Amino acid sequence: MIGMLIMSILLTIILIVLLVFIYKKREETETNLGWKVVGYFWLGAFAFKVNEIPLPLGFLLFLLLFRPVTNVKTKNRSAYLGLAFFLIMHVIFPAVERELFERPRDVVAASNNMFQVDFTNDWMTIRDQIKIDEYARLVYFRADYQKSGQIDRLSYYVVDVSEKGSVYYDINFSADTNRYIIRAEKIGVEGLEYVEFVEASRFFEVLDEVQVRNLSLEQPFEGYTLRFDGEWIKDANEYQQKYVILGKEIKTITRDQLPTEGYPINVCGKGKPYELPTGSGVANRCEANADFFFDD
Repeated sequence: MIGMLIMSILLTIILIVLLVFIYKKREETETNLGWKVVGYFWLGAFAFKVNEIPLPLGFLLFLLLFRPVTNVKTKNRSAYLGLAFFLIMHVIFPAVERELFERPRDVVAASNNMFQVDFTNDWMTIRDQIKIDEYARLVYFRADYQKSGQIDRLSYYVVDVSEKGSVYYDINFSADTNRYIIRAEKIGVEGLEYVEFVEASRFFEVLDEVQVRNLSLEQPFEGYTLRFDGEWIKDANEYQQKYVILGKEIKTITRDQLPTEGYPINVCGKGKPYELPTGSGVANRCEANADFFFDD
């Protein structure tokens, strides 16, 4: 933001200098020429938006309707300078601002082990450094980890919901550097659809309180996938094992307690990696599932 402010100030100074230069290079004396130079500049810079796409309407009107008789070069230069200003403000500046906003940023992680990560602390560090709203919604979370807790992959998506323009954050953990890589993208009013999703802070609070190692299945596996989709659901599926998280306690949900409601964390147990038939790599088949429900 400071960088863009400095660029705006510099641009203003440059424009003033150029307008003065154009005025001094006038071909002849003309009444109120200074105001006319400024007027032609603003005509060339005038923009009209169609479906949020800016069009150089002022410059088009200049080409079609305006035929200067005196100081022709001076007025033409002013209009073309206005067009240049239009391109800078509506094409170049937004592209630079978007590039700066969406550039990857990184934050140090507390641990590379699912059983040791302080999720709330990591989230607060990310939130404070990247300037994410404290009520941001968690849209998706996935972690693949070994039976020892060692993280193979961890990523999640968060949306900072706002009527003025929401922001989508893609957060990926790098096991190589033990850092989170964060990428941001402005998604506008589309983010309002996530307003009913769980707050990210609540999800991480639940993980820290119950401890990931306790989100276990009936038998041990070589590895696990923990997945969360962010939405409150009502579930009556009696063929999948279900539990409810009550603070640090985990209680079984029996068939006679169905349907159940809440935010489900799905844990999948995986066996040893196996070669894919196509020869394109290895995979772990999900051999058992369980849902762990929590509420607000």
